Amino acid sequence: MATNIPAISPFRLLRPYRKEDIRYYFGRDKETRQLYDALMRSKFMMVYGASGTGKTSLIQCGLQSMYSPRDWMPVLVRRRTDFLTPIHDELYRRYLEHFEEHRRQQAEWYPDEPIPEPETFDSLRDLIKALFHLSYVPIYLILDQFEEIFTLGSREEQDAFFTAMEELKLFSEDLFCKAIIVTREEYIAHFYRYEQQLPFLFEHRFRVEKMRPEQLLQVVNGTLTTPYPDHPEFKVESGADEAILRNLTDERGEVDLTTLQVYLDRLYQEDRERAGRRDHVLIDKQLVAHNKLADVMADFLGRQVERVSTKVFQQYPKLRGQGSNLPMQILFQMVTVQGTKQNRSATEIHKELQLGKAAAPLPFIEACLEEFAGPESRILNRLRFAKTEADRYEIMHDRLAERIFSQFNAEELRRREAVTTIRNKIRRFKEASVKEKKQEYLSIGEIELVDQSLNTERLETELKAFFEESREYHRAKRRRERRQTAIAAFFAVIFLGVAIFALIANQRANRNLRQFLSAQAEKVEAEVGDILNRADTLSIKLGHPVQSDSLIRDAHQLLLDYPENPQLDSLRKVLEEKSPYLKQEAK
Repeated sequence: MATNIPAISPFRLLRPYRKEDIRYYFGRDKETRQLYDALMRSKFMMVYGASGTGKTSLIQCGLQSMYSPRDWMPVLVRRRTDFLTPIHDELYRRYLEHFEEHRRQQAEWYPDEPIPEPETFDSLRDLIKALFHLSYVPIYLILDQFEEIFTLGSREEQDAFFTAMEELKLFSEDLFCKAIIVTREEYIAHFYRYEQQLPFLFEHRFRVEKMRPEQLLQVVNGTLTTPYPDHPEFKVESGADEAILRNLTDERGEVDLTTLQVYLDRLYQEDRERAGRRDHVLIDKQLVAHNKLADVMADFLGRQVERVSTKVFQQYPKLRGQGSNLPMQILFQMVTVQGTKQNRSATEIHKELQLGKAAAPLPFIEACLEEFAGPESRILNRLRFAKTEADRYEIMHDRLAERIFSQFNAEELRRREAVTTIRNKIRRFKEASVKEKKQEYLSIGEIELVDQSLNTERLETELKAFFEESREYHRAKRRRERRQTAIAAFFAVIFLGVAIFALIANQRANRNLRQFLSAQAEKVEAEVGDILNRADTLSIKLGHPVQSDSLIRDAHQLLLDYPENPQLDSLRKVLEEKSPYLKQEAK
């Protein structure tokens, strides 16, 4: 495709505006003046607002344009592993710069005087005072994306930071310093814990609101009509600006500034495809109508991941078999479990991915990071800190981090859950008493999660040892349970045998008893029968039952000698019927 339009658009996309971009910064004139006036009245300001409202651009571009270099010394700080260390490092770097200039002048003016040496400072307050005495320019500490102290930092780091702010005595007259904390508004609640320690936290606040429709039109028209070096002229059809905003308005009736920048880049690329030999960029209603996207950020992310994947897999074709989503897995490592961004080096990402089942080699990771941070993608921001030589990378914007987080796959979620589980368990294991330690081993379910989700051979030595120890604990526990089960089964068999033997013996005894009683009854019945026969014969001869009745009573007496033989009961009833005396006794 032959075209006169450059492949890369001039828009900022996910990057914040800087002071040198002021000619392209639109829609925030009123807020810039208001923030400037508020800072004139206070030495502290909390700037907050929703993600995508342009807080960083308001300060780095809008506010900076209000000052001359002699009015303020902006010290912009981002969290590394904590906030206090980069604050001290950046202030000290400025101090050394001014000290070198001071020493050069002293050597020039007073060549006979000893050359002074720079001081070292344990106190942040002393360092700021020393820097001011060298520069005579008020210092503005700008702590951007401060919510990271809550999303990535520990409680100890948070306490240490706010204690340092208290010790700074910011509002003292001898300290020519102001502090600006920039944070997302959903993290405001975390500050209440330190309100008693720093009562001014909530006294000086500035909320960056979502832009109103008229401001958004200023942004669209200003961004598209201001000339850009090395780019052709932009022509915007009447009504196209309003159509753009209609396409981007969400269900709450709002337009996200970050999404707007990404969408303008999409229109630029689409027009470049159709432009041919045209020498200008045309943004018309037809182009806008053909680009109604359900999710602008997801479309942008998908296109960039596809482009980077195609390019990097050409360099590493053998890795394609491990999974075409490896570039996306790399981006996953730069997003926290809260869906916020976190900066990582290639080595850290490699180490994290090594824990998974499919791990990419370090050169592949470095190649992907280079592409994602390049001018064609502009997904990642390259960070270079003063005390580290290795490049670190972060997602350009929290809006993009949220979109990447929403695309976490089941494999990544399980991997993170497994890593979090084993790290939390070993921490609690170390803190537990000797008696409680066995309760903090990984459970059988947790062992299966770690084994299925992670490459346990690549775990850190301490984690691997804890994993094996947990597994051996459950193996030993199962062996003990099997032994106990076997012993219980053995005794159960013995008990069952004894019970069966007793039952058989009891049945045999009952059978013998029945046989004995039956034989006994036959004998007694024979004797009683003989007596009854004699009684009947006697009654017939005498014609009187008395003597026979006496014989019947003798027979009954014979039965009384065998009271426990139930087989004789019927015979007893017969005798009672035959003898009136026995019948009377029975009654």
